[in-house]
Amino acid sequence: MGETTIEWTDKVWNPVTGCTKVSAGCKNCYAERMFHRPYPGRAFTDVRTHPERLDQPLRWRKPSRIFVNSMSDL
Repeated sequence: MGETTIEWTDKVWNPVTGCTKVSAGCKNCYAERMFHRPYPGRAFTDVRTHPERLDQPLRWRKPSRIFVNSMSDL
């Protein structure tokens, strides 16, 4: 993860991906609509943790605005 074209943030960081639908608000989830792009062939309801991503922010040297878990709702 890292650079993004989202205008209000500098980077995205997704140590967890996927989500379990729990409310009516989940009907309009943007992450579910976009999930197939970075994770083709995987269902959005397949929640996974990515331990290999946990230390990524430690390698970022420049102060940045980080969107945490853009592909989940932790």
